[in-house]
Amino acid sequence: MEFLKEWTLTICITLVISVIFSVLTPKGNMGKFFKIILATFIFLSFIYPFKSDEIDFSFPEFSAEELAQEQKDTYEKTVTAQTLQALESQGYKSCSVKSRISLKDNEILIKSLTITAPDSYNKDEIKKYIFDTLGINAEVYYLGE
Repeated sequence: MEFLKEWTLTICITLVISVIFSVLTPKGNMGKFFKIILATFIFLSFIYPFKSDEIDFSFPEFSAEELAQEQKDTYEKTVTAQTLQALESQGYKSCSVKSRISLKDNEILIKSLTITAPDSYNKDEIKKYIFDTLGINAEVYYLGE
């Protein structure tokens, strides 16, 4: 935030000084020359703060393995969230879901989908519902099992 304040102050001072010099410049060809110099001065005042060492504009580097892992984590979270949403829409509350996937040849392969449910629910009904709704063969366990 401090950077933004300093940058704004620098631009305002530059513009005020430029206006003063603009009024004092001679007319004709020499005036055009001074106006080009003032425009360059204003342009440089906009850019100069970004040259500072305090600001790091470099992007983090990702290896292919890290990128693949990030994709895999994102897909696992998506499968988990969709499964939880499907369970809750059917009235199965307090369930937990864990998914494991793998990526192969631009395909998402679901290795396992584990659902942990309270004892009051029927495991077979949950398993059938998930298969019918999402097309995934899930493993269903009771809490503590």
